[in-house]
Amino acid sequence: MSFLKRLERNILAFFKLGRIEAMAKQARGRLDHMDQKLHRVDSVDHRLGALGDDVAKVWASISQLEAAHEDHSARFDVEYEKTKAGDAVLARTVSDVTRRLDNILLHQDKLGLTSEKTASDISRGSDGMEAFLDSFYHRLENKYRGSVEEIANRLRIYLPDVEAAVIRTGRKPVMDLGCGRGEWLGLLTKADIPAFGVDINPVQIAAAQEAGLDVRLGDSLDALAALEDNSLSVITAHHLVEHLPFDKVAWIAREAMRVLSPGGLLMFETPHTRNVLVGATTFHTDPTHLKPMPEQVLGVLFETAGFHPIEIRALHAHERFDEFIAQPDFNNELAFLMFGPQDLAVLGTKPTGD
Repeated sequence: MSFLKRLERNILAFFKLGRIEAMAKQARGRLDHMDQKLHRVDSVDHRLGALGDDVAKVWASISQLEAAHEDHSARFDVEYEKTKAGDAVLARTVSDVTRRLDNILLHQDKLGLTSEKTASDISRGSDGMEAFLDSFYHRLENKYRGSVEEIANRLRIYLPDVEAAVIRTGRKPVMDLGCGRGEWLGLLTKADIPAFGVDINPVQIAAAQEAGLDVRLGDSLDALAALEDNSLSVITAHHLVEHLPFDKVAWIAREAMRVLSPGGLLMFETPHTRNVLVGATTFHTDPTHLKPMPEQVLGVLFETAGFHPIEIRALHAHERFDEFIAQPDFNNELAFLMFGPQDLAVLGTKPTGD
């Protein structure tokens, strides 16, 4: 074989060897890349396995929590039923004690120790029956009017009006007529506003006293009559006037003009019976309600007593009001009549001039 042919063959072999080495290098790179991927897959598999263990632990914990919740729920139901049963026992005890008191009074009458009365007379106006009704009304409010927190949140809207009147009158106290459980007094106390309340219900008064509020047991009208001229900054009566004959409501408005300091504020809140649901249903949930006090009546009453300016507010729409007012096919006036404001407030200021 000639020299040139051998040289040609060697050159071709050299180039082939270079390509083979390049291909081998490329293959090695691919193998390394695949090895890295396999390593990552192994790592992912390992992490997935660990995650699966964690998920299993979470589900086990959830199962334990569900079992514990069911156990606690069952215990709560048992305790709740026990509480209801105990409450029923207490209620029966109160009822029995008040009935026994009536029987004692009736027995005294038969013995001639007091003026003669019949059993029906005793049941209508006795101390025992009054105590029974006080307990009834306290339960009724707790069950249907709303919690102390709910009522306080609804009354919070009046704080700016009261704060302004207190400043105008040199921080004279606020008097709340028919203060009940003391939701409004609690708000005033937290706002550092001097305030006291009066109510005839000893059960309600006891609840307010337990909350640390300044409350007095007695008739609101008698308490108002005993105050000096120009001695208060604000007089409030939340859901009281609908319980009273109109002549007593008028007396409060006239007496408030005497007792309030110039610049002081008289404020009544009452059910807004222009709302059909209130007028037809919720107003009658309370058997001690006598008659509605519409804005026309209270507005003219405040004018007659000499308050100026007078502001009338319709407040606290039904929770479904926005839902119905937003419906294009629902009449807006009907929405207001059925789901509009449920409370009416009348605020009158005692003029500062002569």
